Amino acid sequence: MKDKEGKEGGDVGMEERILACAERLFLGKGYNLTSMTEIAREAGCTQALVHYYFRTKENLFSKIFEEKFHQFINCIVKREDEDLPFADLVSARTSRLFDLMAENRRLPFMFLSEFVINPEQRLSLKDTMVTLCAEAVSRLEAMIATEVEGGRIRPTGTMDITLNMFSLVVTFFVVLPFLEEMGFVTDDNREEFIAQRKQEIIRTIIGSLRP
Repeated sequence: MKDKEGKEGGDVGMEERILACAERLFLGKGYNLTSMTEIAREAGCTQALVHYYFRTKENLFSKIFEEKFHQFINCIVKREDEDLPFADLVSARTSRLFDLMAENRRLPFMFLSEFVINPEQRLSLKDTMVTLCAEAVSRLEAMIATEVEGGRIRPTGTMDITLNMFSLVVTFFVVLPFLEEMGFVTDDNREEFIAQRKQEIIRTIIGSLRP
């Protein structure tokens, strides 16, 4: 029997389960502390089957990381936003990025570890990241130029806006566990606190663009 890629003996359900378990472990423990043996045990299969689908831990991690990075990019490149006023576009894209991180609270740690701590992984994904970032930047350039020419925003660059969005949102979710441990964020105020912080980040980014 062949799977969707034509491999003998494939099981699409098992492949997806391996991916889901690997994602959970990579997000929770990081790349270096996660083993193929542990992924196989979590997925309820043999290590040989994990190698059958993904060959190496590096391949498996790269597939998951690239998927998450695509999700991040998709937060800030949706074409339907381009009909919005510029401030609303920035607000919508920041809001989607914030919601993605809120739903995947360990994702910032994956990004930070791979961008900063693990240069080998960063270099292996360089071409993919450059291509995705170039697409994101190119879609904003004309809009920003029009806004600057009209005097509605200060001169700035697409990369500046994107980095501000990324850094403000990611930093919040990196700090959030410490705020929870210190008692500043509790079960009673967590939802309101996170919602307020989301709006504050949006206001900060839009405010920073004023001429």
